[in-house]
Amino acid sequence: MITVITGHYGSGKTTAAAHLAAEYAKTGRTCVVDMDTVNPYYRAADLKSFLEDHGAALIAPMYARTNLDLPVLDYDIPSLSREYDNIIIDMGGDDAGAFPLGKFAGFLESEGQRGQLSHLFVVNFCRMLTETPELAAESIREIEAACRLKVTGIINNTNLRDDTDRQTIEDGIIKAQELGRLTSLPVVFSTVPRFIDGFSSGEFRKFDILIRNNWEM
Repeated sequence: MITVITGHYGSGKTTAAAHLAAEYAKTGRTCVVDMDTVNPYYRAADLKSFLEDHGAALIAPMYARTNLDLPVLDYDIPSLSREYDNIIIDMGGDDAGAFPLGKFAGFLESEGQRGQLSHLFVVNFCRMLTETPELAAESIREIEAACRLKVTGIINNTNLRDDTDRQTIEDGIIKAQELGRLTSLPVVFSTVPRFIDGFSSGEFRKFDILIRNNWEM
């Protein structure tokens, strides 16, 4: 199974990719492919220890976690699909970041026809450029055009990091439902920071904040 994770910059797609990898690794060989050319630091590479601790592998460019901004993407996705049961592709934010995925559009389309592909759009309505369902829907259309791959579902990751409260979560749920209506896409699940009680049904996932800014360390 191949899962493509896209979303605007700062949406939390890399954290979503890591948590999904930890879940999928319980049932099969799993890897996260770091295809983020927007962030020069290849932040999925920062989660290598988390992934390995949960039984998942990281496939990252040779320059990941260096001060060289060289987006060398020499992956062979078809070969990886033969090696791993689950592949999670962490794409760069916005349409420019999604563009490199177009290289594999033919293969991914064939996987989709076999029911072996999902393309999940991660949205945080507390972030600029996706504050409203309408803006988020526009972002989805731009990403689809860039990578030539239709989005199949939405992950609602609305949060204010450590300042998140129940109202933040509830407002995000309402906006995610509206985004689903605008795009005719299902909301696969909504994330909730682990420090907030409740929201324990199957439509919610408890996530830890895995990526911190330098001043938060």
